[in-house]
Amino acid sequence: MSARDEWKTLNRCRRGLVAAYLRHYRAAGYLEAAPLPVTSHQDESVIFVGAAISALKKDYIFPGKIPAGGLVIAQNSVRTRNIKNMLDDDFDPKWGSYFTNIDTVFPYERKEEAFSQVLDFFYNKVKLAPEDLLLRVRSGDEELYRLIRERGCPTVEVDAHPEKYYRHTVGIDGVYGENFNFAVRHKYTGEYSDVGNFIIFRDRQSQKPLFMEVGFGDTVIMQAKYGLDHVMDCYPFPRHPALDRNYKFKDCIITSQAMMREGLRPSSHDEQSKILYKYLRSVHYFAGQAGLKPQELSQILHHSEAMIFGNVQAQPAMTALLAAKSERIEELNRKTLLDLQKRRDGR
Repeated sequence: MSARDEWKTLNRCRRGLVAAYLRHYRAAGYLEAAPLPVTSHQDESVIFVGAAISALKKDYIFPGKIPAGGLVIAQNSVRTRNIKNMLDDDFDPKWGSYFTNIDTVFPYERKEEAFSQVLDFFYNKVKLAPEDLLLRVRSGDEELYRLIRERGCPTVEVDAHPEKYYRHTVGIDGVYGENFNFAVRHKYTGEYSDVGNFIIFRDRQSQKPLFMEVGFGDTVIMQAKYGLDHVMDCYPFPRHPALDRNYKFKDCIITSQAMMREGLRPSSHDEQSKILYKYLRSVHYFAGQAGLKPQELSQILHHSEAMIFGNVQAQPAMTALLAAKSERIEELNRKTLLDLQKRRDGR
């Protein structure tokens, strides 16, 4: 199988993973909720939609209308922590900015049933052996620790991290989460990587349980299960020397396209537009590093978008913007690189 065919196969597997998750929980009686655009402003606690919980707050969580049977959702998500260091050659991000969060939210009373359902998903749908799924838990979180002990899971890690590792925020005042984490063993290295959480959300003052959530990232599961070098290997980018091992370039391309496909454009007027501009500046920078001519970059953007998203909507605008703002982008990137060098010199 060629590398390109392998990437296409992995992309189908990634989409299949998301579809399997939705089918698994719909069959168990969960209601499928509609996702938001990643550029939605519905959840004012975030700049971009970075998790499925943002799509569920307004209609279900805030009014206390989580169905008794639970909710399931597949939410495309953007987390932009990579962008502040993207031009730093020493920065090697482990995760990509763009992924799909597959998620369930349900009443606290379904805790035991939900735990059985998620194990069934991993063992029978993802086809993981029990020893390939590690549960990372804090013994002080008695309910979660007891849930795992009573189930007799074969691979459990206890108290290996600081307490904050087992805590979750949700962007709701007075609410916090206690969680244990799921980690999947890499097919080739044997190392376990975190892929998601099992969370009890509580009232901070009374400690009363309010609701629960179980959620995962599609690309991190794929990376471990299929033994990929990086989560960006899940996406079928065209074969090109400029892309082959440049995961930051790929990250900037797919994240920019995801934003622009929803109509966002770069500007200095709001935080979303400013962040998009930084991603586009990084696309320009990596293209320049690789010696790509404008036509070559345009073709890469066109084929990447077609292969990953199924059609081409953002590429013409991206190409035009990069050409029109080329001099200004180069000026800003020179300043960023100078700042990075000063930071290194000051260490």
